[in-house]
Amino acid sequence: MMTVMTPNSGSRSEPRRSAFLRHLRRFHAWVGLSGAAFGLLFGLTGFLQNHRAVMKIEAGQVEAHKVQLELDQPPATIEDLAGILATRFGVPMSRIRSRVLPPKSARFGGQDVKASAQWLIQVGGHAHFSRAIYLPGNRTVEVERSDANVVETLQRLHKAEAGQAGWILLTDCFAGALVFLALSGTLLWTRLAGPRLLSAILALGGLVTAILVASRAW
Repeated sequence: MMTVMTPNSGSRSEPRRSAFLRHLRRFHAWVGLSGAAFGLLFGLTGFLQNHRAVMKIEAGQVEAHKVQLELDQPPATIEDLAGILATRFGVPMSRIRSRVLPPKSARFGGQDVKASAQWLIQVGGHAHFSRAIYLPGNRTVEVERSDANVVETLQRLHKAEAGQAGWILLTDCFAGALVFLALSGTLLWTRLAGPRLLSAILALGGLVTAILVASRAW
């Protein structure tokens, strides 16, 4: 049996369509406003990273200081050393990353020797960060503290190099917001601004342009 579309059924669907587009446009605007600060941050730092060499923009600078810290006794494990440094620096353990560097082979006095394994402890941060190298059994640990200027701090925020869970979660939310804004903006444009064929041509043209430009660097 063939169902015939009556004028009343079409008129009933039109208010629902209009309400959906109205709510989508409102949500699109609120999401865009909430991510405006992140967009400004990532846009400015991305511009600095792309053009710092050509436009001779002053790059981020890091001032490093090395110190030798004395230990009461050699730590038994790398986790013990991480806890000691966390207490010394006054940072939570969530900002500590540790790993064991495998021993490396070298030549000394014409003979092949293998250096001992080393412990690497890194304290993450955007403006201030540190790394410590420790040779198991020693009573001292070498710590290098780095202080970044404003430009370098913004660039580290852009790349989420500090590894803090809160900041990574925020940047993931911003990335998801960008995906939503792209999809909802496309839908709103096709429904409100012009013919679907033109929107398809614009979207396909942007994709092809991005692929062509990116392929020149492969």
